[in-house]
Amino acid sequence: MNPGNPNDPSQPPQPGYGAYAPSQQAQQSQQQDGPQSGGPDAEQTPRYSGNPYGNPYGNPYGYPYGNPYGYDPNSHSNDSGEWEPVSPFKLVESWLPQRAKNAIRGVYGVLGVMAIVLGIALLIWPGVTLKIAAVALGAYFVISGVIRIVTAIVELGLPGGWRVLDILVGLLLTVGGVVMLKNATLSGAMLAVLVTMVVGLGWMMEGVMALVESWHMPSSAWAVIYALISIVAGCIMLFSPLASTGWLILFGGCALVALGIVAIVRAFTFGKVGKSGKKR
Repeated sequence: MNPGNPNDPSQPPQPGYGAYAPSQQAQQSQQQDGPQSGGPDAEQTPRYSGNPYGNPYGNPYGYPYGNPYGYDPNSHSNDSGEWEPVSPFKLVESWLPQRAKNAIRGVYGVLGVMAIVLGIALLIWPGVTLKIAAVALGAYFVISGVIRIVTAIVELGLPGGWRVLDILVGLLLTVGGVVMLKNATLSGAMLAVLVTMVVGLGWMMEGVMALVESWHMPSSAWAVIYALISIVAGCIMLFSPLASTGWLILFGGCALVALGIVAIVRAFTFGKVGKSGKKR
């Protein structure tokens, strides 16, 4: 055996020019451990079984270089691994603290009682002047707007989009109510136009807000009914002719009673678990 002869068959093959020459220690380790586990056709050894990237510490997140940042991609994803965008207008009742749930129930209850009282007053005394109706509805809108603004500001756990929209609706309702109260001494025709516009726009905003609040809520039938009644009543109020002042008061009384009943029902059912185990 001649160590200097490269053609000697007893010598291991020498690497060509520019090729990587493995060390003797690596060759011995390869002979002892067998083929590497990272090869495409190599049989997996028990040491790296089930780990195609050859990571002795495991690869729980499916990344070839491990998970250095400790990030779990399934923490905010569904079963299929896809991201679920969170809408700023999505109100999940289970996310709200108990204090926020009680405050929302209180708002529904106060608004419902006020609406029923005003509606019955308009139905019992249909010949009451439009001035009294304007004062009553103006006070209703002012109180409703202030309650919405205060609730949206002080309560925690509300989505950002719902909080901003609630504040805007509360401001518009408050401004509309103040305008009605300050102009209650106008003539009959002008007051009828003012009442029609403010009441119509106010109820339409109330309906849109209720519809936004009920979005993504399971078993939200009462909230949807409340929103539809309010939107329809607002549209009819807004486009009703001036000659139908009496009908306007009658319809307003009926709509107020209906809205009050639905609001009181919502006050007792909001955030509570039904018999089926779902949120109402």
